[in-house]
Amino acid sequence: MFEKLLVPLDGSPHAKRAVDTAIELAKCHASSVFLVHVIPDFSLPKEILDMMAAGEITASREQILKDSADIILNEAKKRFEAAGLLGIQTQCLLGHPASRILEYARENGIDLIVIGHRGLDPHDSLLGGVARKIVNMTSTSCLIVT
Repeated sequence: MFEKLLVPLDGSPHAKRAVDTAIELAKCHASSVFLVHVIPDFSLPKEILDMMAAGEITASREQILKDSADIILNEAKKRFEAAGLLGIQTQCLLGHPASRILEYARENGIDLIVIGHRGLDPHDSLLGGVARKIVNMTSTSCLIVT
């Protein structure tokens, strides 16, 4: 039924629960799994920029965010592999998170997007901005994990 699962990741606890759910679904349906992290196009916090200016951090903004993305994706991939699921594909994308996730889903023929209901944003609304936009903008089935 669900041959291809897409799991967008941002490092939040909600995304980690989405990974747990996707692992169970992938086992049940023998699904291919695609993990993505989107680096949004926004500036770093002032504190980080100050540390860069002082020479405390020498990597570029993009390199810092890419390194973080690699950690997030590799951690999730290891969890799938520990569950006996191999061939997990990972991808780091740049741009607007909801748009890039939906574009990736279309390009790869995704059957189900498994996403945490909230991301790293601390607001108390039911759905985070990315999850809400994805649900509102796609014809692909979505599973929102709380």
